[in-house]
Amino acid sequence: MATIDELVKNIVTVEDLNRLLADTNEAVSLSYNTEAEDLSRALKGKVSTPFQEELEKFEKEKLIPRSPDKRASFFEGLKTQLQALPKVEIELAFPPSEEFTKKVAKTVREIANSPIVLDISVKPSILAGVTLAFRGHFKDFSFAAKLAEVLKQKYSKGLSENI
Repeated sequence: MATIDELVKNIVTVEDLNRLLADTNEAVSLSYNTEAEDLSRALKGKVSTPFQEELEKFEKEKLIPRSPDKRASFFEGLKTQLQALPKVEIELAFPPSEEFTKKVAKTVREIANSPIVLDISVKPSILAGVTLAFRGHFKDFSFAAKLAEVLKQKYSKGLSENI
């Protein structure tokens, strides 16, 4: 659906997704109280600028149904599609910059060849590196994991030699 593709371009992180879902909820709630041509005007200042701009495009292209029920259903459908976007869980030892986050998102999207939402959390205990979780798969590329492995090998060998 072309509309979802345009909206997804603005999503990088779970926070972006949640903001868009909140905007969509606002559109659903105003769908019953506003004429079809005036929806973007009614939402001005109540939703994010990117959502507002895309909504204006949808109105110009007459993609938004005129009937309040169908309009609400249109936005509920968008919400369902947005909620179904795959998420990659990423743990970092540091809070990432916006530039870093965008680079990671671009790389992950290119690898997956589809829209992906980053769920980033900061976990200083991993020391450095990253952990990744996606569709039931987990990879630990953290320094803490490498350090634990080295210490385990060194001290488990030393303990068995002393016995």
